[in-house]
Amino acid sequence: MRASLRGLSLDVTLLGAMLGLVVVGFICLYSVTASGHQAMLTTGFGRQIVWFLMGSLAMTAILLFPMNVFYRGAYVFYGICVLLLVLVLFFSTGRVHRWIVVGGFQFQPSELAKVATLLALARYLSGKTETTLGWRRILGAASLALVPALLILKQPDVGTASVFIALLIVMLFWAGIGWKAVLLILLPFVALGAGFHPVSFFGLMVLLGVAMAILRPKWWMDLGLVSMCFGLGRLAPSLWHRLPSYQQQRIITFLGMRSDPHGAAYQVIQSKVAIGSGGILGKGFLQGSQTQLRFLPEQHTDFIFSVLGEEFGFIGVLIVLALFLILFRRTLHAATKSTRNGFASYTAMGCLSILAFQCVVNVGMSVGLLPVTGLPVPLLSYGGSCLLMSMILLGLVVNILGRRYTY
Repeated sequence: MRASLRGLSLDVTLLGAMLGLVVVGFICLYSVTASGHQAMLTTGFGRQIVWFLMGSLAMTAILLFPMNVFYRGAYVFYGICVLLLVLVLFFSTGRVHRWIVVGGFQFQPSELAKVATLLALARYLSGKTETTLGWRRILGAASLALVPALLILKQPDVGTASVFIALLIVMLFWAGIGWKAVLLILLPFVALGAGFHPVSFFGLMVLLGVAMAILRPKWWMDLGLVSMCFGLGRLAPSLWHRLPSYQQQRIITFLGMRSDPHGAAYQVIQSKVAIGSGGILGKGFLQGSQTQLRFLPEQHTDFIFSVLGEEFGFIGVLIVLALFLILFRRTLHAATKSTRNGFASYTAMGCLSILAFQCVVNVGMSVGLLPVTGLPVPLLSYGGSCLLMSMILLGLVVNILGRRYTY
């Protein structure tokens, strides 16, 4: 089903799914704030509505311009966002350096950096002339993603930094590097994780040696990969001690190395209790005991999915997941139908990777399948910067779908 805006064909299915998710987010946010302090009701809930209006204006502005405008400005936008990530390290206050305050509103530059990095990668990869993606271009794309990721890691914000890694891998795979190259890219990160445990690290190095003997890559690739994995593995203990204590506790608890029901594991336990107690139909709007009695910390941001599960049950969860699947399907459709315009195709696939990754990680941590990372659910969780970023991404997708016949 389609409508039009100044001759641009609008994907009503995608826009309807987006609005449905935003409405669900407002309902859950109101439930969280209704029995709490009135200041939260008037500022938090109200500000989310203001951010939605700002996101709607941003989407409308995006739809007025063809994609070649974003192609030309991709590197400039990327440079501005990297500069903002540098500035936030020096001018934000508090233990973590993530927000810039503008006119009473807190703005998170890392959210805009996701969009900027996506556009920069789409322009860079769409400019390739070779039939296969060479290692020089792969390293160039990795540099574009790792610069903002490392700056965000410095804030520190491990969850948001991981989004850039997921974005890079999906974009490179869409560019045609194949599964073997993806595994080679992931291997250094696996080595970094295995470095925390000597036996696991030794086993990984043995497996790597066997794989190199079977695959027989070029000698410089063999030497470089082994050296990188060994170096990262040896570096892991020092990086571990640099992590904030709360992140260390989350990882240890998730791996089952320590039971801490009143500490690091408290959020996940309360989240699973909330979701499980919702049953099939849920306890009803404003009737969730875990939600209304504030047993679950950060339920308006990191654990908004738990609020949904408790008050609207399995049926409510299914409806929300179905709306997300509609968004992802339409975004994938935009990527596959725009292959004659490489930049548009890469942009749509990048939008899909960011939105899907955050959704999967948040839902996974809410039910205890993934460690708590602090990644919000797009369109649902409280947070103006995330809502604005999500609507900008979907605005790009609607733009691509509406103009795909003109490329």
